[in-house]
Amino acid sequence: MVEKIDLNRMNELSEFIVLDYLKKQGVAPGDIICVDIEGIARDYFSLDVLFENIAEDDLGKTGFCSNGERPLTVIRGGKKRQVVFPDNTIVLDRYYQRQENYASRRFVLGHEVGHKILGRVAPEHNRGNYNTIFDKEREYFFEDLLEIYHIGESQANQMSAALLMPMFLLKATLRRVMKAEKFSVYGDYQMLPSDSQKLKQMADDLGVSTNTLFIRLRNCKLIAQKDIREYAELILKQGGNPIVCGN
Repeated sequence: MVEKIDLNRMNELSEFIVLDYLKKQGVAPGDIICVDIEGIARDYFSLDVLFENIAEDDLGKTGFCSNGERPLTVIRGGKKRQVVFPDNTIVLDRYYQRQENYASRRFVLGHEVGHKILGRVAPEHNRGNYNTIFDKEREYFFEDLLEIYHIGESQANQMSAALLMPMFLLKATLRRVMKAEKFSVYGDYQMLPSDSQKLKQMADDLGVSTNTLFIRLRNCKLIAQKDIREYAELILKQGGNPIVCGN
């Protein structure tokens, strides 16, 4: 059975890793706006990061963290081949080399590094793991769904977010862009247009998607929850008058 690692534990460990990496690189924490996840993979953990044409039957499999035993199907010389990569290898699909997939590449790489970290903390995590993009249009077998929603995959996603957005950097980004300690949300999901633009700016600076950043802010309790009525009074006006939303 795979051990579930507490989020606080992952946050603490990820922050230490990023800060220790910066120290070894001679870089002050206050001088960065974006975590060098490729540097952490290659220089801190001595992992080989390779790009291949992944050709698993499930086309959603776009990343792989090898355990030195489980094979990965790739295309080489125009033919499919099953390759067993060394244990210290992360394989990403060449799709992620495109510039428009920059944020996705960083998150998937963080996901695979997360598997390696979790595998050292709790060895049962080191299973030879695929990163899979869920396709809503596809019919999955039960075994496929077990793989996609395995606890290790969820935890690797959390570890990726913690590595790319460690608490010290997340808070510094909020202060720099928002001039605030928390991000304001009305109701559960509404935000002012100006704040929406700033959320995108923060996500671009951190090298992640806006959705990933929003989830991370929520998980780290860095959301200032406000009444949706206030949003209605500020945004949803008719003829200059606030909308009345019930009693």
